[in-house]
Amino acid sequence: MYPIIIFVASILVICLSLLCFHKKTDDKFNKFLKIFTITFCAIGFFRFFLSDSFVFVINGASFNGTYYDVTDVLQTVLRWGYYLNYVILPMAIFFDSRLFKNIACYVCLFFSLLSAVFFNNYMEYFLSPKGQGLHLYDWFRYFYFILELVMAISIPVIMQVRQKYFFNYLDKKEWANFLISLPFIVIALMPAYVPQSLIGYSSLIPTVGSVYHIGWITLSVVLIVVFYHIFRFKDYKTRYMFCVFLTLALFFHYNSIFLMGITIPRLPIQLCNLAAYIYIITIPFKLKRTFQFSYIVNIAGAIVAYVVSDFSGGAFGFWNMHFVYEHTFVLMVPALTMALRVFPRVEKKSLKYAFIGFSIYFILCWITGTILNGFSDKIGTTVNYFFMFDLKKAFGFFPFLTFSGNYYIEIGRFIIYPVVSLIIYVAFSILYLLFYGFTRFMYKYEDDHIELRKSGIDLLEKMTKRKFNIPRDFQKTNE
Repeated sequence: MYPIIIFVASILVICLSLLCFHKKTDDKFNKFLKIFTITFCAIGFFRFFLSDSFVFVINGASFNGTYYDVTDVLQTVLRWGYYLNYVILPMAIFFDSRLFKNIACYVCLFFSLLSAVFFNNYMEYFLSPKGQGLHLYDWFRYFYFILELVMAISIPVIMQVRQKYFFNYLDKKEWANFLISLPFIVIALMPAYVPQSLIGYSSLIPTVGSVYHIGWITLSVVLIVVFYHIFRFKDYKTRYMFCVFLTLALFFHYNSIFLMGITIPRLPIQLCNLAAYIYIITIPFKLKRTFQFSYIVNIAGAIVAYVVSDFSGGAFGFWNMHFVYEHTFVLMVPALTMALRVFPRVEKKSLKYAFIGFSIYFILCWITGTILNGFSDKIGTTVNYFFMFDLKKAFGFFPFLTFSGNYYIEIGRFIIYPVVSLIIYVAFSILYLLFYGFTRFMYKYEDDHIELRKSGIDLLEKMTKRKFNIPRDFQKTNE
């Protein structure tokens, strides 16, 4: 019954949209489709806050004292494929990219249709009392997912019919772009619960300094270098589009954390969590000053997270996969956005933006954390925002700072550690200053390399009397 409702509603939405905009200009139609797509993404975003017990479908492992010996391959594959919609559909609608349009029309649409067919399988997990999100009313959960599926089916069909868009089967380059890019996109947009569902938690328990940890750091650096070399000579539109794709991937990866429940410690207040929201505003809208702050400060924060990684449980568990995916993107997005020249280079005045932005963040974080911990008996939890409230963990990493815990101010239920806070503020400020210095050093290295290449090209031009060009925006410039 419900699949029929979804298909009928989708046909009605598609027909009404095409009829209403039949005589409208392309600009008006495109504006409508963009708003429609943003609405779909917003609905998908808020669905992360709704109950979904599927995150507890684990293959042969224990979680919170309960052993799970079942997995659901069908739902795992369906959810993985459907998850692509949240990033691919806005990329296909907002960018004139045949790659993203092809994936939207021939991959996302396929999984949306399959999700409609297996609608009842989804609802078993959405209605289960084992989920950690908001349960609300059953009728609301049915209506919400039906609406989301109708939009997911309608968007690529409307785009394809109105724009008369089809895959160019005779173009070998289009096939190559599609087949080479799709595996990366599928892996980049893999939900954090997929490995634990298909493989299990794994008996491998990652720790700081372990093979797992070192391998993750190495892979992150390799990916940045590889993507830089793939895209460095592409046109600006392609480089910008790639960075926006990574930004959207991070945004939805972070917010999937709320499938495990909405709690105060999980709010986007930690620096790396906040990055998902900073990037989604900064990079698509090209906010130069905000990006310079986030480039310097967020990469410094990501480096800290890489060095003192907070692993928990089996290697393929939800929390570890979420931690790895989120921090990989937090590092990769600004690093590649700057390296690929989407934004101008950071300069001395960029430190002013970093100082002001970080100081505001630190003060708000300090005040919020102090207040929430003061009322921990009321809210039932403590917070460790910016790692300055859990002194046991902080001194575990840096035992020589234990003395600073002896200096504190107690005001009613609130305890303030001014020396600890000052040390953390100064230490992190030094860290992002060092990273800024490293960035400037890399600029000099790049400029020297370009000058050397230009001199070699000039010599080659004289010898061959042919013209060779270096991409204009790759040359030394602060434009």
